[in-house]
Amino acid sequence: MTTRALPVALLFVVVLAGIPVPALGAEATAYIDDVTISPAQPTPGERFSLVTVVQNAENSPSNLKITDMYVRSAGNSKDLARVEDLGTIPPGSDLRVPLSMRLEDAGTYNLRVTVVGRSDGKVQRLEYPVIVRVREGGPQVSVEVGDAVIGTDTPVRVTVSNGEDTVARNLRLSVSADSAPVKNDTRVVPKLDSGQSQTFQFSVAPETAESELVASLQYTTADGNARTVTATAPIVAEALREEVRLDATLGEGAHPPVRVDVTNLGNAPLEDLVLTLRDDDTTVLGKPAGTVAPESDRTILLNVSSVDRATLDVVASYETGSRDGTAETTIDYTASPGQIELTGIDVEREEGDIHISGSASNVGLSDAQSVIVRVVPAEGVVPARPYKEYFVGTVPASDFASFDLYAAVEGGVTSVPVEVSYLADGRRRTVETSVDVSDVSGVPEQNASGNGGGGIVSALLVGGGLLAFLVVVGVSIYAYRRR
Repeated sequence: MTTRALPVALLFVVVLAGIPVPALGAEATAYIDDVTISPAQPTPGERFSLVTVVQNAENSPSNLKITDMYVRSAGNSKDLARVEDLGTIPPGSDLRVPLSMRLEDAGTYNLRVTVVGRSDGKVQRLEYPVIVRVREGGPQVSVEVGDAVIGTDTPVRVTVSNGEDTVARNLRLSVSADSAPVKNDTRVVPKLDSGQSQTFQFSVAPETAESELVASLQYTTADGNARTVTATAPIVAEALREEVRLDATLGEGAHPPVRVDVTNLGNAPLEDLVLTLRDDDTTVLGKPAGTVAPESDRTILLNVSSVDRATLDVVASYETGSRDGTAETTIDYTASPGQIELTGIDVEREEGDIHISGSASNVGLSDAQSVIVRVVPAEGVVPARPYKEYFVGTVPASDFASFDLYAAVEGGVTSVPVEVSYLADGRRRTVETSVDVSDVSGVPEQNASGNGGGGIVSALLVGGGLLAFLVVVGVSIYAYRRR
């Protein structure tokens, strides 16, 4: 960081009593009555006026014609300010003459105001000493420039502090720099009370390795005078260095998030960062991730819901300095949503139909909802009452629920198709499986052995024969008795 502070200097002028210099070769009849400064407290570099009052004495025998007036440092022949041919002053009258000038640096100045004129054919030269002292005071401006990189926005902090006893008003702070554009370069504040300070944030984008920043503060003093103070600071910018590292890992859960670690090893921030997950040419997810400061890192979680198993490309796109860049890596993604499998299957024949019972087991890591198990009609297979289909409902993760199904099956059919449908993470999933019924789907045992229905027929035949025999015997006995 670079800091430069330039105190505002207030100029105090001490005007010593004027000691007129006698006219050359004659008694002086004119003198400098007073010298005042306006404004009363000019700052270094600020233009101000020395107002000089020249008096022609009442006892002067003639008018005083002013030919020259100038201000010089004591012992120096260089004019700081000069005017000529100012006119004539009658006896008993005076003339006020403002001399405009600047004092650039702080310090003490021993000045001389000199008036040259002619009266009654004689030259008169008048001098008036003025002591000017410059001291520190007024609002102070300090500038702090952050670590600069060519082509990159660099933060600048400008602090204005009012250490004086009076308020400063109508403050206007402007920042400029050669070869470094400044964004929003002006701030305006209505006033800054005594003892207060205020910091302003700016941003510059250096275009060269070295440049100078200038902060200029304009304000109005308590007595209504306009002042300006400036502060400077060098901007030393490094060449842009770009280096980005991207790492991706899986989190936890049925649909684990992709944890992306973005490490910025460069010297400029990564701005407008966007992370994208791609499955071949399909974009699975895109997420803006803001900014990553130089020499720092950030972790971003990407929540995935539309992919169960895939090798995903992880792409980071960004802007650093004046460049667009990307970084890439890959990750093998595997999800474990709710998943229903049929377990513990039991098959039996019940009143001529096949009864299938078992458990709908959730082998996933999230709930399975709206679980329905049903018999799928097929050749030789017809869903039967009371449970052609069975609504199981919700099966929590790593849990199960029982179900019952019935199907009418023709002889020779060895399997019954069963369909399971359910919602997992908001997606409807349907799975079809086959249940082996070969052990119970053949011709009933009594029919195959001939001892079932055949035994009944034999019994009927024996019963009928016995009845016929009894009838014959009865008829014979009846006939015998009638003889």
